[in-house]
Amino acid sequence: MTLMQRSTAAPQGIALRRIAIIAHSGAHVWRLRSGLVAGLRARRHGVKCFAHDYGQRDSAGLDALGVERAMLPPPSPGVQLFAERRSIISLAEQLSAFRPHSVLISGGQIGLQAAKAARKARVEQIVTLVNEVPGHARGDATLRGLARTLELTDVAVFHNADDPKTLRRSGMLPADLAYVVVPGAGVDLARYGTQPLPALADGLVFLMIARLDTAKGVLDYCEAARIVKARAPSARFLLAGPPGDRRTRLSVKDIAAFAECVTYLGELDDVREALARCHVYVYPSHNEGMPRSVLEAMAAGRPVITTDVPGCRDTVDERINGCLVPPSDPAALAAAMETFLKRPDLIPSIARASRAKAERRFDERAVNETLMGVMGIGEG
Repeated sequence: MTLMQRSTAAPQGIALRRIAIIAHSGAHVWRLRSGLVAGLRARRHGVKCFAHDYGQRDSAGLDALGVERAMLPPPSPGVQLFAERRSIISLAEQLSAFRPHSVLISGGQIGLQAAKAARKARVEQIVTLVNEVPGHARGDATLRGLARTLELTDVAVFHNADDPKTLRRSGMLPADLAYVVVPGAGVDLARYGTQPLPALADGLVFLMIARLDTAKGVLDYCEAARIVKARAPSARFLLAGPPGDRRTRLSVKDIAAFAECVTYLGELDDVREALARCHVYVYPSHNEGMPRSVLEAMAAGRPVITTDVPGCRDTVDERINGCLVPPSDPAALAAAMETFLKRPDLIPSIARASRAKAERRFDERAVNETLMGVMGIGEG
């Protein structure tokens, strides 16, 4: 978690600072960065959140921490130059009124407008969280937008070590950009404590939690479940998560086609109960920054099967706390699942290894201390 390249411009030793967090939704901030926000507020720093929308739970949580909230204009479909300019000017005016020392930008689609607005408002420091590098060709609009955002950024925060290397190879990482690598948002090890493994009497239970999206590997999981179920009828397969919201989205109706082998639990407010029901956690995503749900499963003490792609591969020590499979390969995924069916006696030791790795590498407290250090905030 060491800062790379040139040092951050953030001055050290300032007693109190104001931090603006810009994200596509309040729910995103609350789910992934509530620990950071709580740490900032505990040290009496001012925090204001800017988002397109807020739900009841994230609004209540942010309000309870004393965080100011502001609305961003709703995103405009397609390319609308004048609407984009108005949004940038509006956000710049709001930032100028708040006068933040640092702006923390989280979320790919909002990133470029937020960085432009922060520059227009003459914010002292712009920190961009690169949640993931899009897995597309160099000419892809999303990737170009990320590259332009980084040109306006003072410090970038990557969620795995592969992503800055990918951008550097493609010439999209500014040579003098300061950056730090942290393991995503980390995980709250106290909230996601070790869960006892369920009994095996009713069969081995696999679980996947993700937005319903082909890019998350949801169909790969369902296809693999169908393969394994034909060979091991007692095995059970659970799936949870909201309907997708991108061009690769899936609907509940799409999942219903696998009802004979996959039980869909819907969107969960609290995933801990579902984690307690499973023996093995499966996450065959095609592209990630750092999969939070995998970190939660590891903290709960569950073996992990995930894909050998950036971010995901960082969570698994092969055959120690789980195994890696190629992306978009249901047959390989099914074979990995079957290894646990053949040797269920190994699950308890693999589960303990997952929890140990979560404690060793993914504690959110260490992540948050790094982020606060980037913003010039020392220990409270």
